[in-house]
Amino acid sequence: MDQLPLGSRCRIVAINENSENLLRLMEMGLTPGTELVIEREGPFQSPLSLRLPGCTLAARREDAAGIFVKPLPSVSSGENSDS
Repeated sequence: MDQLPLGSRCRIVAINENSENLLRLMEMGLTPGTELVIEREGPFQSPLSLRLPGCTLAARREDAAGIFVKPLPSVSSGENSDS
């Protein structure tokens, strides 16, 4: 996931659970099958801001390297998913 550009929409396929930080993020909802958007990055390109359904999480770029995702098509700004 760490290689995707900002604004990318993706679905988590697998997570390398060797990191204590990743286990903590999994407890907060970052699990296989979850769709997310990579919204922003902090100074020096880390951490990444990840928008999940119902919350936003921050993940270090090193930890994001252990999250394997499938890119999804972007939702155009003209669509409204609330209707």
